[in-house]
Amino acid sequence: MKKICIALDTSPSAEKVAKIGFNYAQLLKSEVVLIHVVNHIGVYVNSYNPIMNYNGFLINRDIEIVESLEKEAIKFLESTANFLGEPSTEIKVLNGDPEHQILTFVEEYNADLLVIGTHSHSFLEDVLMGNIAAQIVKNAKTPILVIPVKG
Repeated sequence: MKKICIALDTSPSAEKVAKIGFNYAQLLKSEVVLIHVVNHIGVYVNSYNPIMNYNGFLINRDIEIVESLEKEAIKFLESTANFLGEPSTEIKVLNGDPEHQILTFVEEYNADLLVIGTHSHSFLEDVLMGNIAAQIVKNAKTPILVIPVKG
């Protein structure tokens, strides 16, 4: 395995996912990229003309908010790379639907392995929101190491 992609969210369980994924990469002497998806940045952007004299609640700060979200995601990934002892680890911030963005990136990066975590959502959360990890496993063409994370 030459390339390992570790997908992280900002939950406390990300530490476990990062450590295990990074340990695999070290043992296999693989290149690593840490990725984080900012979910649907477009939701925060209001690029349309006022509708019925309504400008939207974010019209004046759209660009600042988007840039802020991306900057914080970069800081998170840089902090993770430092925590793992490899500050030069490649990082990538994506935006949009997490499942689609992760699967697309893994394919374009030609990753040999994707490392993701699962969360123990309630049944209702899984029904309403879907389980991102389950959808990734279902639709991936790349081998996946799924780290079970509870709580």
